[in-house]
Amino acid sequence: MAIFFVTLRYYYKDLKQFMKKLFFIATILIFSAIQISAQWCSLGVKAGYSSILEQNQSYKETFNISNNLQNGGHFGVYMRLGRTCFVQPEAFYNYFNYQHNINDIPNQHNLHTVEVPVLVGVHLVNTKMFKIRLMAGPKFNFNIGELNDITFETFTQEIRDTRLALDCGVGFDIWRITLDARYNLIQDIFKIRNADGELLNKKPSQIVQASIGFRLIGNNNKKKSYKR
Repeated sequence: MAIFFVTLRYYYKDLKQFMKKLFFIATILIFSAIQISAQWCSLGVKAGYSSILEQNQSYKETFNISNNLQNGGHFGVYMRLGRTCFVQPEAFYNYFNYQHNINDIPNQHNLHTVEVPVLVGVHLVNTKMFKIRLMAGPKFNFNIGELNDITFETFTQEIRDTRLALDCGVGFDIWRITLDARYNLIQDIFKIRNADGELLNKKPSQIVQASIGFRLIGNNNKKKSYKR
C-alpha cells in the first residue's frame, strides 16, 4: 500500500488538488446522509483492485500493437439510497499502470482517472447483519493524467478525456463490511485511427474490479412491519 501511494504521488503532481475535490464531495455526501433517515440511506468508503482485460482486435496485428495485463487500484466513497431497491452513486479515484507496445517498442503508461458510477440495484437479502446486492448502471470516467496523443506514419493514437461505461456486479454486506465484484464495459482510453481517419478500436474494453469497504453511517434496512 505504501508503494502504491508513493508511486501515485510521483506520477500525479496535482494529487493534492484532486484530494481536495474528493474531500469536498465526501463532505457533501456525509452531511446529506446525516439529514436523511439512516434507515434508508448509508454512506461508506471503499478501496480495491482493478484490471483491464486484453482485447483481441484485428488492428493490433496490422499495426503490431500489444498490451500487457493492466493492473491498478482505486479508492473513494459511496452513498446508498433505498431499502429493497436502491440507488448507489459513487465517486472514486482509479489508477492503472501498464505497458502499451507499438512496433515492439515498449511504452509505459500511467492512467489516472476519476470515476462516477450511478448504480441502480436490489437487495436479494436485506437483514441488519447481512445483505446480498445486485446492481447495474452507467459510469462516467474522467481522465486526469498527462497522456499525450501520438502520431505514426500509418495510424494515430488519440486520448479520450471523458468516457462512458456500463457497470454491473454483485455485492455482500457483512455487518459494516462491504464486498463488491464488478464488471465494466468501457470505451478504450485510446482512439486508434488509420491514415484515412477511420476509427479502428470500436469494441469496448473490459474491466474487472474487486473492492472492500466500510459503511460509516446508515443501514438501508428493510422497513419493519408491526402487528397490532
